Amino acid sequence: MATIGSTSITQAEVEAQDAADFSQQQVDYDKQLRHLKLDFARVRHELLERQLDKLLDQRALQLEAAARGVPADVVLKGIAVPAVTEQETRAFYDTYRMRTTLRYEQLAPQIRQYLLAKHADGARRRFLDGLRVKYDIHSELQPYRVAVAASGPSRGKSGAPVTIVEFGDFQCPYCKEAEATLREILADHPGDVRLVFRNYPLTEVHPDAMIAARAGVCASQQRMFWPMHDAMYADQTALERGGLLATARRLGLNTDRFATCLSGTSATQVIGEDVKAADDLGVIATPYFFINGRPIEGAMPLDTFETAIDDELRRAAAARDKG
Repeated sequence: MATIGSTSITQAEVEAQDAADFSQQQVDYDKQLRHLKLDFARVRHELLERQLDKLLDQRALQLEAAARGVPADVVLKGIAVPAVTEQETRAFYDTYRMRTTLRYEQLAPQIRQYLLAKHADGARRRFLDGLRVKYDIHSELQPYRVAVAASGPSRGKSGAPVTIVEFGDFQCPYCKEAEATLREILADHPGDVRLVFRNYPLTEVHPDAMIAARAGVCASQQRMFWPMHDAMYADQTALERGGLLATARRLGLNTDRFATCLSGTSATQVIGEDVKAADDLGVIATPYFFINGRPIEGAMPLDTFETAIDDELRRAAAARDKG
C-alpha cells in the first residue's frame, strides 16, 4: 500500500493500526447484509402470496362464470353487499372522535362511504373463498417463516401447537401496550398458545432498558420472571436500580441474591444471546413477535395475531388428520 525507502507497507499493517474499527466495520456489514437478505426473502414471499391469491381467485371466478354461462363481471356484480347501518357509522365515529374536531354530521357521509367499501371488499372475499371451496381450490404455499429459537421464560403449555416468541424492552411503551393483547390471546387459547419472552433492550432510546432486562433475568433465576415482568410493565417509572430492588422485595425475592445478580455478569450473557438472536433475525424495534416463525412487527391489533394463530391451528389440525 505504500513504501518507505525500500520498505513496503502492507494492507495488513495498515489494518493493524486500528484492528477494532476494521473488525466493527465487518460486523456492521455482515449484519446489514443479513437484514437485506431477510427483507428480500420476506418481500418476495409476500409478492408470491399476492400473485398466487390473485391467480386462484381468477380461476375460481372463471369456473363459476362457465358454470352459470355468463361473463365473470356479471358474476361479480351479483355479490350482495351488506348495507351500512347508522349504528355502525356512529360507532366508527365514536371510536376515532378524539382524532378530529369535526362533528359527526360533517363526517358521516365519508364514514359511510369508507365502511361500504370495506363491506364490499369483505363480501367479495367471502364469495371468492366460497368458490375456492366449491371447486376444491387450495393454496399449498406455506407462510413466510424464519427459524427462531423459543428459548427463554414462557407462559402456556410447553407442547402448544402455536408458539409466540416476543422480543421486548421493559421500558418500551409499545411493549406495555401489547401486553393486554397477549394476555387476551393466552386466555382465549388455553393449551394452544405458548408465549416466550426474549430481551431486546433499546438502550439508545431507553436508558433503563438494560438494567430492567437484567432484573428480568435475575428474577428468572429465582423462578419469578413473570411476576417481575408484570410488575415492570405495570410501572415503567420504577425501572432504575432502587425501584427494581423495591419491586423485588415486594414480590418476595431474595433481595441480596437479586442485587448481586443485578451487578454481576451472568444476566449480561443471557441478554447478549437474545440481542444477537434478534439482530440475526432482522429485529430493529420492539415489540417484535414470531408466531411459529411468522414475523409480526409492533403492537398490532388483536385480529392480526388471531388471523395468524387461527391459520396455524388449522394447519396443525390438517397435519394431524393427514398423519
